[in-house]
Amino acid sequence: MRGTRLFFTFCLLVSVALVAFVGADALTPHTMPPEAAAGWEVWRNTGCEGCHTIYGQGGPYAPDLTHIYTRRGDVYLREFWANPGAFHLGERIMPAFGLTKSETDNLFAFLKWVGEQDPAEGWPPRPILVSGGNPFPAMSESGVSGGNVPADPIARGQYWFSRPPAICSTCHSLEPDVVVVGPSLGGIATRAETRIPGLNAAQYIRDSILNPGDYVGEGFPDAMQRNLGDRLSAEQINDIITFLLTLT
Repeated sequence: MRGTRLFFTFCLLVSVALVAFVGADALTPHTMPPEAAAGWEVWRNTGCEGCHTIYGQGGPYAPDLTHIYTRRGDVYLREFWANPGAFHLGERIMPAFGLTKSETDNLFAFLKWVGEQDPAEGWPPRPILVSGGNPFPAMSESGVSGGNVPADPIARGQYWFSRPPAICSTCHSLEPDVVVVGPSLGGIATRAETRIPGLNAAQYIRDSILNPGDYVGEGFPDAMQRNLGDRLSAEQINDIITFLLTLT
C-alpha cells in the first residue's frame, strides 16, 4: 500500500506541475509589437474600418484586408497607398490620406501582424450556402442593387442610403452624436441650412455628396468616396437628398 500511495502522490505532483506549466503559458499575454500597435492606432484614426474589414469586422464597402500584406507585399502596398486611383481606373477610388512614412510603416506592420495570427489561418470561413436563398441584394451591371425600390422619394432615399453603390450607412450614423467614421447625419437638415453662407441645405448636401473634400468636418478624415457622381444616378442623388432633408 505504501508503494501505491507514493505512486499516487508522484502522479498528482506531476499533474499539478503540468497544469501549472500549461496554465502559465495560456495566461501569458500575447502583446502586439510596438510598431503594429502604433499601426492599429493609425488604422483607427484614419477610419480604415469604415470601408475595410479584418476577420470580417468593419465596413463591407471595400475588400477584407486580413491577408493583404501576405498577398500583395510591401512594394505593391506602398505604391497603391501613394496613388490608389492609378490601380483601378474608372472605378471607385480610395482617398489618399497623406500619412507620414512612419505612419505608413506602422500601418503595414499592423497588417502584417494581423495576417500572421492564428485566426487568419481559418479566414475567411467556408460560406454557408442555403438552397433558394441569397442574403445580398441583386446587382445590375451598373453596380446598382435591385429589389423592391420604394415609390416614395423619401423612402427611396432611405433605401439608397444603406445600399450600394453609395452605402452611406457604412460611415454615417443617423443617430445624433453617434460617430462611425464620418460625422452623424442626425439633424443634418438643420445644420446644413447654415453650414456654408450662400448655400441652402439641399445645395450643401448635394455638394457634399459630389465634392466631399470641400467640407470636411473638423476632427474627421477626408475619407469619403470621391466618385458618387459617377456611380449614382441623378435620381438617386435627389432621393438621398430628399431623405436627408427630413432629418431635422
